[in-house]
Formats: sequence, structure tokens, C-alpha cells
Amino acid sequence: MKLLLDTQCWLWWFAQPERLSEEAIAHIVDETNDLWFSVASIWEIGIKVAIGKLPLPEPIDSYISSRMVQLGARSLEITATHALRAAALPLNHRDPFDRMLIAQAQSGDMTLVSADAMFRQYSDVSILWAASS
Repeated sequence: MKLLLDTQCWLWWFAQPERLSEEAIAHIVDETNDLWFSVASIWEIGIKVAIGKLPLPEPIDSYISSRMVQLGARSLEITATHALRAAALPLNHRDPFDRMLIAQAQSGDMTLVSADAMFRQYSDVSILWAASS
């Protein structure tokens, strides 16, 4: 299974793993699954760090790269196809980063690992619910 971790779940994995559901954890650690982390999420983290909304224990470059290696996740680039698909989505979710994740999951036949209830409004994307409660 190809799993695309949303920004929040990726951050939880490293800082607050208890917030993740047992099912999400089981799928993330399952070595038969492919883990992906979108450049859109890296961009979102960078913006939050820059405006002081997300403190990290080390510089963002080393934080992202070391944790990508630790998790065994691959980077998912943003393509023109992704951008066009995100633009065509219904406006159920207005966050541009989340819209990109939905478009990428749809385009890549991926399961989106998320705790964002707004994602459930899109019937044509596979969601693995990741919140523990």
C-alpha cells in the first residue's frame, strides 16, 4: 500500500506518537507499505517555522532530512498534474496544502494518512484515519 502522510500525522509521529491510532501506527511501521511525504508538507512546515508557529528542535533542513531517513519515507514532488487536479477539486477544503495532498493521493492511487475530518468530504480519496481518539 502507498501511504501519503499528511503534515500533522508526520509531525505527530516524531513529537507526539500517542496521538496516532494503533491502526495508523501499524500501517506506518509495516515495511511492505511505501511511505511518502509531500513537498507540499515540507513547504507548509517551512512557513509555520518561519512565522514562529512551529518550533523545531533543530534547523528545518536537518530536521526534515534526518526524519525522512529515519521513517524511510520518500519525497513526493509537486507536478503540474497535481496542481491542476488540486485546482479542480470541490471547495470542501480551502487549505491549499491539504488540497494538494488530496490531489496527490488521488493521482498516485495513495491512501492519505490523516486526522483531518475535512478530508472525508472527498469520496474519491482513500483515507486512513490516524487520530487515536
